[in-house]
Amino acid sequence: MTLEDLIYNRLIQRTELTEKLARFEDVPAVFYQSPPGDQASGWKSKQQYPRLDFIVDLQANTERQTSGLMTLNIWCNEAGIQPEEIEPEVQNALRDIFMQPTNQPPYCLRWIRSDNFELKNSTVKGTHIIGVTTLFDVLAFPNQETTDPDPVMAMNQFIREWEPEAVIIGADPLPDYFMANDRKPAFYFRLATLNLERETNTVAWMNASIAGHIFAPTAEARLKWLKYIIDTLSRKGEVTMLDTSPMFIRSIKADSAVDYLATGQLQLNVRFGILRRPKYAHTINTAYRQQTK
Repeated sequence: MTLEDLIYNRLIQRTELTEKLARFEDVPAVFYQSPPGDQASGWKSKQQYPRLDFIVDLQANTERQTSGLMTLNIWCNEAGIQPEEIEPEVQNALRDIFMQPTNQPPYCLRWIRSDNFELKNSTVKGTHIIGVTTLFDVLAFPNQETTDPDPVMAMNQFIREWEPEAVIIGADPLPDYFMANDRKPAFYFRLATLNLERETNTVAWMNASIAGHIFAPTAEARLKWLKYIIDTLSRKGEVTMLDTSPMFIRSIKADSAVDYLATGQLQLNVRFGILRRPKYAHTINTAYRQQTK
């Protein structure tokens, strides 16, 4: 399924939301892009409001591959259910939910703001249309693993061994919809910076900065997991990379107040080595000669 399909299905499957909406052709009135006109036969009744429509605009992002903006409009008749009753259910349906489109990275929506609007010239006589436009950031979470020795790959493996129930966003397979919980948190690591610190005859020493995102259903749970991983890494002082070499943790910085979706609450400054393997030519120690008759 596409991201648009996943968003649509998520909205129409939430009973707390759909029971407040009108129906078009016996389906909750949720539409992608443009809704049908007020006089369309599919309404089958005089009730055409409340209804929703949405559109997703994606664009390239050098760090996240893709990102974008989702605009969702809630249309209501002033005489009926108010948009302020529907807007919280929209947020509850979409916020902090990872969606896994086919052959694409996982996406998550971040609420930005909601703005009221009023439609003065309605096509239906006797109706006064009001509504709310809700904006969401669309954030992609692509797999950031590269080639070993890779600090992101090392952190992902560390999390799998440290907390087997945790989910690594971008690296672990996800269902169509996934939401972290208290017992099953989610983590996402990405490489922020990488530079060569110094070289020796045998090792090239690299400095890297890793951003860590921690996902849990509440701020209290996210803080608890953040403190837990900081304590563990501080005690260990290093993480074993996949080639069994150490990745030394030089500093840890945490900020529970930053955006856990866009920025990440954890920043690790690490150092690791890349072995400089010289070319090796096999020498001939003994020569054998075989004569044929």
